[in-house]
Amino acid sequence: MKYSFLKPIYTLAWFATLVAFTQLQNGFGQSVAKEAPPRKIARLVWQDNQSQSLRWADLERSNTDWSAKPQAIANAPLLDPEHQQFSQMQRLGRSLVVGVRDDDHGAFSSGWIAVDSGVTLEEHGDHYHAHYDNPPAIAASQLDTQQGNPAHVYRIGKRIFLANDSKQGFTILAASLSDASSPFVSKFFAGGGSHITLASVDDRYCFATWPDREGDDAGRIDVVSISEESSGNIQSFKTHSGGLHGAASIANRVFFAPSDGIDWLDVGKWKPGQVPAVEHIDLGKDTESGKSYRTGAFETHSNYVLFTYGTGPNSKLGMIDSRNPSLKLDSLVIDATEGLALATPVAFRAGNDKHYAWIVHHRRGSENQEKLSSVELDPNGDGRFDDAKLHKQLAIGASKIANHSGMHDIALLPDRRTACISMPGEGAIWIVSIYSMEVLAKLEVGGTPTKLEAFGASAE
Repeated sequence: MKYSFLKPIYTLAWFATLVAFTQLQNGFGQSVAKEAPPRKIARLVWQDNQSQSLRWADLERSNTDWSAKPQAIANAPLLDPEHQQFSQMQRLGRSLVVGVRDDDHGAFSSGWIAVDSGVTLEEHGDHYHAHYDNPPAIAASQLDTQQGNPAHVYRIGKRIFLANDSKQGFTILAASLSDASSPFVSKFFAGGGSHITLASVDDRYCFATWPDREGDDAGRIDVVSISEESSGNIQSFKTHSGGLHGAASIANRVFFAPSDGIDWLDVGKWKPGQVPAVEHIDLGKDTESGKSYRTGAFETHSNYVLFTYGTGPNSKLGMIDSRNPSLKLDSLVIDATEGLALATPVAFRAGNDKHYAWIVHHRRGSENQEKLSSVELDPNGDGRFDDAKLHKQLAIGASKIANHSGMHDIALLPDRRTACISMPGEGAIWIVSIYSMEVLAKLEVGGTPTKLEAFGASAE
């Protein structure tokens, strides 16, 4: 009886001790989880159109929670939002070069700002480890009345090209030697006019466009030698129509976007002094207006030139394989839907080695819901995009378009499985899965975030 009486007591005591120990373990585990620091995913730098300032934040993740704390860049030049605004920007290594325009053709103050991201990359075989030890800082800037109001900014190879519209020319920026007094060296070239778009081939020639629709300069393109041996304007030629806005080069071929279709030139078959043989690719006509379809900008990816054209349900993603001796247009119909228009595609290779193009459907004279289309460019993996198909679509937050600014922008994150997209009308940046197109986070950053860039991996 004595044994029987004590057994339940011992059993109860043992059970209570076990419960207490288990709770202690669970509490310790939870404490550790709470105290574990979030992991840095990337550093974001973006333009805030509301204040005309550059903002940044380290994008961090803890389990499924994403966070970003927006900050100003400490020594950034102050712009006058009444008279100045940012234009395009391009990454160059660990730096970001940002164009600045004014409302007086460059007579107030225009030019460029270069931001050092503060992110360094440590190479580990086939990948990099990113270090975020220093905050972003202004590496250099050139803002004055002599910079010609740059609108278009390009990264071509390892150099930045800025179109100095009001000076009828362009500036090339390149990284200086490590012991130089300035991180960049720059050189101005005359060529192009008014609202210039640029394409460069083999660090030898730059093709600079004129936007005129009528008159002597309609369809005019200036060919400029940019080699170290000899530089300067070589000659000019004409495309089949005027209204040029858009240029790109790939595989020794140069593509131009006039008011009718696409014109192109095989630079490998051209010699300075010869009249270039300009070829034409027809994009069709609008059935209602009878106007020829055109595009306004190009994206180059892999061996392809990508662009959008058409209207409404007849909107398309155009794809041209530059390797083909006789260039052929492939296209994929993407209904822009009423009141929306397709923006220039943003193409990338994801972590699964598949190629995608993301295309925003921006508002055009409407308040309709904007969206994002993801196109899988090469489903069968044969290196050709003629089997491209719509992957998924996503309803997105609002833009805040005014003139040429206030549109969404997209930046691929270092893991190549996720990307971020700015929401100018909502003061937010969204994190989106490339594979599922699921919204993983909506980060409130305030202001009007537009163009953005992500640092944390090498720039391709």
